[in-house]
Amino acid sequence: MKRRKILILCIDAGSHDYLAASDLPNLQKLAETGFYRHVNAVIPSVTNVNNVSIATGTFPETHGITTNYHVDRTTGKGEFIEDDRFLLAPTLFESAKASKFADKTALFVTKKKLLRMLEAGTDIAVAAEAPPDEYIRMVGPVEQIYSAEINWWLLRAVREALRRDDPELVYCSTTDWVQHKYAPDAEHSQQHLAVLDAIIGDIVNEDPEREIYITADHGMLAKTTALDPGRVLTERGIRASAIPIIKDRYVAHHGNLGGAAYVFLKNLAEIPEAIQQLLNTPGVEEVYAAEDAARTFRLHRERIGDIFVLADETTVFGELETAVEPTNVRSHGSRHESYVPIIGYNSPWTATDFEYNLDVGRLFLESLR
Repeated sequence: MKRRKILILCIDAGSHDYLAASDLPNLQKLAETGFYRHVNAVIPSVTNVNNVSIATGTFPETHGITTNYHVDRTTGKGEFIEDDRFLLAPTLFESAKASKFADKTALFVTKKKLLRMLEAGTDIAVAAEAPPDEYIRMVGPVEQIYSAEINWWLLRAVREALRRDDPELVYCSTTDWVQHKYAPDAEHSQQHLAVLDAIIGDIVNEDPEREIYITADHGMLAKTTALDPGRVLTERGIRASAIPIIKDRYVAHHGNLGGAAYVFLKNLAEIPEAIQQLLNTPGVEEVYAAEDAARTFRLHRERIGDIFVLADETTVFGELETAVEPTNVRSHGSRHESYVPIIGYNSPWTATDFEYNLDVGRLFLESLR
């Protein structure tokens, strides 16, 4: 029986506009031989939420990761989500092992936080930010986290692991520093993707029968206005605070400014008035009470704020000194960055089987049953 082998590659912020603006002959060949489909990312369209969704094949209502930064609703204390303490669903690697699909599984990510969140069930687990010595010897010295080069290093590491260990299931996720800094038509963006494309071509040439799925966790757009929903409400007599869902330690990417936020109120009786006030605020596009947000976006009810807000195309939310400030940043988190591609190669499924990026994981899990 033919041994099934799978590589899932999440190009962080690798939305259609970036792919379309670059010369990517290998990705184009994969799409032409297999399929290319526009699908939905999970909202909020941020790294933690979408990578975990893909790597567990489930929505946040099941896996529990709804943000990059968790606020305890009881104590009010916050912490970065950087390990698996909040993860409620098994990873694809654990499921692959339990079902006897895989003797060997591998996880390759740029950021250490994703490694700590998703490494359960892996035999090989590498973060390019702080790789094992053996991979430094094989691939080369560690690159800066705020660079294109670190993603190239990561893909070369995947190639070496496929050559040496031939794991049946591999998940790889890059970082989006380049897209945060450069538009799709910028030379840096095009070079970044061209090198990734070349390495992917080498991987396909060396392992032509492996199933390959390439998708993204979110898109990226330019923003001109920053808004603090907590300050907006507080200035209108409703005591509140807001946490941008994008908030993490990699502030050079986005300055902790993103297109979605959770709002926490001192007085829950003021939720209806707070929602109306936010809906009347320029830059705010959608506002949901917690129950409605959980139902609409399949979020974990106990892991979100009292109110969920989404920004318009040119606005981001943050913890600011004033309620509204001009900004110049490329970021994500809103509905506007929640449309991504999926490329499938050697796949047993067709393009129409995919509606969300997480369907890569979901369909794999269904195939194990």
